[in-house]
Amino acid sequence: MVNCNDTIRLSNVGIEDHEVANSSASEKSVPLRSAMVGAVIFCLETLRQFQANARDRKVLQHLDDNALKDVGMTRADRDQELSRTLWSGFPPRR
Repeated sequence: MVNCNDTIRLSNVGIEDHEVANSSASEKSVPLRSAMVGAVIFCLETLRQFQANARDRKVLQHLDDNALKDVGMTRADRDQELSRTLWSGFPPRR
């Protein structure tokens, strides 16, 4: 078991300690890069979902009563769906 006092105590701070600190800074750049890539992927997935929602609503707008009945919707359901904003339901609940 590691004692907290052993990890905090820094005796004889010298060049070796600075080298360790500098090497850990380069290790921190990898998680930052990963976070940036993750953020870009999240943005692209969000845009893809917005485009899919817009495409689905455009198709839904042009359905007649018989087609709406086939998918189990009424005109009121369609109108309610079309009145929603593009980003409603964002972020998705999991």
